[in-house]
Amino acid sequence: MRLTGVPASPGVAVGPAWRHAEGQSGTPLPDIRAAATRAAADLTELAERLRRAGRTEEAAIFEAQAMMAEDPTLVEGAERRANGLTDPDAIAAAVEAEARAAASTLAAIPDELLAARAADVRDVGGRIARIIAGRSIRLPDRPSIAVADDLPPSVAAEIPDGLLLGVAIERGSAVSHAAILARGLGIPAVVAVSGLGAATRTADANLTIGLDGAAGTVVLDPDADELAMLRAAGERRAAAVEAARALRDQPGATADGHRVALLANIGRPEDAARAIEAGAEGVGLFRTEFLYVGRSDAPSEDEQTRAYRAVLDDFGEHPVVIRLIDIGGDKPLPYLHLEAEANPFLGMRGLRLAQDNRALQLEQIRAIARAGAGARSVPRLMAPMVALVEDVELLRGLVAEAEADLDARGVARSARLEVGIMVEVPSAALMAAELARRVDFFSIGSNDLTQYVLAMDRTHPGFAAAADALHPSVLRAIRETVRGATAAGIEVAVCGELAGDPLGAQILVGLGVNELSMDAGRLDEVRAALAARTRGELVALADAALAADTAAAVRALRARDGAPV
Repeated sequence: MRLTGVPASPGVAVGPAWRHAEGQSGTPLPDIRAAATRAAADLTELAERLRRAGRTEEAAIFEAQAMMAEDPTLVEGAERRANGLTDPDAIAAAVEAEARAAASTLAAIPDELLAARAADVRDVGGRIARIIAGRSIRLPDRPSIAVADDLPPSVAAEIPDGLLLGVAIERGSAVSHAAILARGLGIPAVVAVSGLGAATRTADANLTIGLDGAAGTVVLDPDADELAMLRAAGERRAAAVEAARALRDQPGATADGHRVALLANIGRPEDAARAIEAGAEGVGLFRTEFLYVGRSDAPSEDEQTRAYRAVLDDFGEHPVVIRLIDIGGDKPLPYLHLEAEANPFLGMRGLRLAQDNRALQLEQIRAIARAGAGARSVPRLMAPMVALVEDVELLRGLVAEAEADLDARGVARSARLEVGIMVEVPSAALMAAELARRVDFFSIGSNDLTQYVLAMDRTHPGFAAAADALHPSVLRAIRETVRGATAAGIEVAVCGELAGDPLGAQILVGLGVNELSMDAGRLDEVRAALAARTRGELVALADAALAADTAAAVRALRARDGAPV
């Protein structure tokens, strides 16, 4: 039987199916707070192990989970549910019920990263519950392919090296944490596989799974012909990976020499080393939220300056784009005193925080300006959640005020900052020409732009395939953004998942995008995909994509013209 899902991590694997299950393995600990503390310690240890292995993106997942485990909201809510209970299993059930309720609230908000956070809450709740009840996960004892409704990321991370061949899950999205872990391990993953649970729950215990992560296919008990096809796909994949890696020292360019800057997205200063090793030509998105979360007060200006300067120093003359804090009601910070919102992703977040927390934004801008003093490149400051011309005027006013304050204090700063905005809401794309005259660069956040244009949550299992950044409507919004940027003579980049999709990268360059920023692990394939085609061919490809009427028709262009992606 062949099932289809959403590609999440490329590669081919064949192996026995493994479903995670719990077993009794220890002494129950029916104290919710004590169990939460132990869970936090276990998650911190897991994060440290991953960070030592250089897997910083995955480590950040479990650092956040460790903070969730001791979140008073979760712990106190679970205690209320468990009030009067003495049986460890009943107390554990109360914790899981509280975690499911909290996760449901998060998952109802249409944002892919928040939905991944909902999976984290369920994962953390399950871990605390297992500690309370004295249970543990039975991990595979042989190389296997994980099959699940929604694989908890901490379970995937705890599987011993070499025993996880691939991941197939019925829920989730390409940006779910299970998918991120799979990409970090270099194993295939397919998500949002419709019918997977029904097909495998009653299957024979010796079920074999075939997985093609690039094609998004899952084959149950493949026959000889299907095994041969999977083997051939695996060989092609291995050859393509090797050929792409051979281009790592070359700058991004099309076959006829048209330059395309290939940059990396990073979440912490220590991510810079991995990006440089992968051949990144700079940083197109430096997420700064790590400085603000998991603490009781805001980071100091000095602390921020050191973090930003470390990345500027690592990349020397190459550009570094530092995004202002993108936080709001979905990521409550105790020192901001933000009011709960029914839909925080359309509320007080990103640049809009300056309306009530102007000092927070000013301090961050001052830190970025200070980090640029003596640096070999001009810092690029980027604001998220810009929808109106008035937002840009607010941003420019903040920058001028921050620079004037530093000058008044006699503090060294960069002679100038390049000021840009993320284009991630439809109004910004439609007003691109007006906005472009007021900033130095654009960076298109394709993840949010896709959701807002299509009004679809990419993490919703019913929309995971339909909420595709290669939908013609999204591509047309990007085209309008590029036209506005070109008319004003400014650069336009893409820093969402679409930039790291080889076919997406080819189409974006055909649309006129001249910078692509992605996870460092995607750079090799994108560099090879661009080097295989001339700019004229990519323009023709983009024109065909714009003329299509569905995302499936756009993706079919890959097979139709033999694009080597």
